[in-house]
Amino acid sequence: MMTLTSENKSLLDVLQGARTVVSQLDLDKTLGAILKSAMEITGTCAGSIALYNEKSSSLRIRAARGFSKNFIARREWKVRRGGLTDRILKSRSIIVLDDITNPSFFTNALPVQNDIKSLVCVPLICSHEVAGILYVDDFTLREFLPDDLHALEILASFASIAIANARTHASVKQQAITDSLTGLFNRRCFETILSREFRRAERHGREFSLALVDVNDFKKFNDSYGHQAGDRALASLGEAVRNAVRSTDVAARYGGDEIVIILPETKLQKAYNLFANRIKHEIEDGFRLISDQDHELSVTIGIASYPRDGKNAEELILSADRAMLAAKKMKFGCNIGCARPVAA
Repeated sequence: MMTLTSENKSLLDVLQGARTVVSQLDLDKTLGAILKSAMEITGTCAGSIALYNEKSSSLRIRAARGFSKNFIARREWKVRRGGLTDRILKSRSIIVLDDITNPSFFTNALPVQNDIKSLVCVPLICSHEVAGILYVDDFTLREFLPDDLHALEILASFASIAIANARTHASVKQQAITDSLTGLFNRRCFETILSREFRRAERHGREFSLALVDVNDFKKFNDSYGHQAGDRALASLGEAVRNAVRSTDVAARYGGDEIVIILPETKLQKAYNLFANRIKHEIEDGFRLISDQDHELSVTIGIASYPRDGKNAEELILSADRAMLAAKKMKFGCNIGCARPVAA
């Protein structure tokens, strides 16, 4: 009777933990809830969850508890053929290591250096693919009870569902703010971000710039090669822009073949220099993969800055548009126009 009660209590703990896990839609909160429940089930004082990237054949820690900063700093690693991670990915089954201090069996130095002596590795499987690995660790040699291991496997099943749900939720949220063709923010999201940037710049007395990027003779390219080629060109434009802009910049598809870029805390002269010296060239380099000698794609750019060229969204975008149209009319130059004269 005591054994039955103990088993029922263990199962109840797992189900309560699973209920917490599946109720989360934010991926990081989901992973944190999974890890917390797993450590409570096993009574361990450390643990982590690493998600698997099949393309790069690597794992990256997304949740961790009880470890040193040195351990967390090395959060990403490649899967080594024949190593422990490779074994877990191939077997797709739980692996228990009661003693990792035996160098002939366990060759990863980092856990040993952090005084980890035993651990359990549980694959998290979503849609028949390994999404990641749950690790629970202890700093003492110990045997893990069969009931605890069984409970971990049950938790892992719920955890896999929760991860899939969280990823789907994140994907839907991303689709709501992203242009499907270019992968950049859509116009509605851009307008929200621009409004926020105006408020921030006004509050702190800062300048910022806005750039309109237009593909030259895009209609001719579409007419010559077809709409599918045009779509590929726009996709290439989006990727090139993402790679070229700074991490602090915000790029969005404004309409048709026009891209708009917000450059926070960037004066007009600096914005011009960024485009003239690097960004424009990198965007056009991205086009070369889908262009040919008969029709090499290029861009014209118009730049304006707050507050001198516009004190609201309509004024600032109009100033950038006028600068872009003026640059298109120039027979010579680098096809970059500014709302005001700047030093070339």
